[in-house]
Amino acid sequence: MTLSIDGTDIGQIVEVASLVGSMVAMLLVGLLVYLMVRPPRHVRQRRKAEGRREIATGTDPADAEQLWRVMDRMELRLEVLERALADRTERPAIGGRDNEQALAPAEDRESGRTE
Repeated sequence: MTLSIDGTDIGQIVEVASLVGSMVAMLLVGLLVYLMVRPPRHVRQRRKAEGRREIATGTDPADAEQLWRVMDRMELRLEVLERALADRTERPAIGGRDNEQALAPAEDRESGRTE
């Protein structure tokens, strides 16, 4: 049994090797960036301990009050949005004489300038 390798086979081997090599390099770069930006162990452990304590004691009353204020503001904004949409749907369709006048050249209509 003989094994023959052609020039195109070598090209395909190089192409596959470069593809695999670039994937491995990207994974290593991603791991390096993750290790650089993650917080130190003592910070992670402190956050984890604070989270357990907060779960055990429930939510802070000040945080709960702040959440209620945010929710009230969101409801007010929703009402304003609903009114704006209702006004928009009640308006007549675009077109007609008013639209033609707005699109007319400036010399045909009064521009509001005083000279």
